[in-house]
Amino acid sequence: MLIIISITVFGAGFYYDQIKKNTAFAYEESFINNSNSTAISSENKLSVTLKNSDSLKQSSAWAVTKFILQVPESSVLGSFLHKEALKGNAFLGKILFALKKNPTAMELIYSPFQNDIFIESETEIMRSLYSVVPDYEKQKQLLLVVRGHTGKASEILAKLIIETYKLEIKRETTRLPLLPDLMKQRENINLLEKRELELAQRIQDENEGSSGETIEDIALRSEIMQLSTEINSHVDALRNIEEIYDNKEDPSRYLSIYSLARFGNIQEILANIDQLKRMLTNQDLEPILKNEVDKNLSKLGSALNQELAQGIEHIKELSRTALSRKILLQKRLVDREIKRNDIHSLHPHYKLLKSVKTELVQAKDKFSIDYKKWQDAKRGLIFKKAS
Repeated sequence: MLIIISITVFGAGFYYDQIKKNTAFAYEESFINNSNSTAISSENKLSVTLKNSDSLKQSSAWAVTKFILQVPESSVLGSFLHKEALKGNAFLGKILFALKKNPTAMELIYSPFQNDIFIESETEIMRSLYSVVPDYEKQKQLLLVVRGHTGKASEILAKLIIETYKLEIKRETTRLPLLPDLMKQRENINLLEKRELELAQRIQDENEGSSGETIEDIALRSEIMQLSTEINSHVDALRNIEEIYDNKEDPSRYLSIYSLARFGNIQEILANIDQLKRMLTNQDLEPILKNEVDKNLSKLGSALNQELAQGIEHIKELSRTALSRKILLQKRLVDREIKRNDIHSLHPHYKLLKSVKTELVQAKDKFSIDYKKWQDAKRGLIFKKAS
């Protein structure tokens, strides 16, 4: 009996031990499989999360910084307009441009997205990182909610958004408005103006040398031709400047552009630089004097860079001024033609031009009204951090 009991106990123990080991192995294998599955599932969820900005906004895993935008009481549509501007493509581009000038901040903000999981563009990622919510109880307030993977990241991004917005609403012009709707209107106006000029040029070409031309008409045509030559020269210079910049060529290549090389004090600065360089190569200078020469060369180099930058802006301004003058003269010439031929002319180009001019006037009037509303909404805007 003792022997039977001993064998039974030993068998039961051995069987229990095998079950325990198999259970442990099974649990370990299950844990590994579940871990891999969880990791894959997490990656998939992360990818989906970014694609659905609402999930990102509601996630508790993100640090949040909030700002209140107090809209002027006098502005009827102020809250709506600022919300549209803050989420518009134009402002998103301004944020990314400002961020690229601060690589450390950009790395901090974008670091969770710099891997193979996230395939969205920087613009779409940025669009998901902040939202603008109207306060329906206080209709003249907007809540700016900025998210980041850490408190520091959200605070840096919030500060960048606020400072960029303050700068851009001051800097914007009627030619480049920040509000998306105004931008669409401006693009339409640009197309109409282009169409008007094309028709004007066609009419001018058809009527050039006609018996009805006056001395005033001839003078206008002559100045338009001269302005066209100037504009082409400026455009060629700016195109060469852009090519040198894009190809990251030696800055000295800018001096090969005649109009730029002859700007301001550039030639005088170059002469002084050349003289100092000859002093360094042709004479044995005392160390103190050599240091002074080096300092002066450095100062002159900075002055040259500054003068070149001003020269580029000067060429841009000359181009803009010449183009505006040409457009004005073309319109004046066409108006003279229309006035002379309006009563009895059935020329289809005249009829089409008059139609385009009417549509252009209406588009400009609407833009002027909407732009004034936008200016009223910007006046007195206040930013304060939410508690």
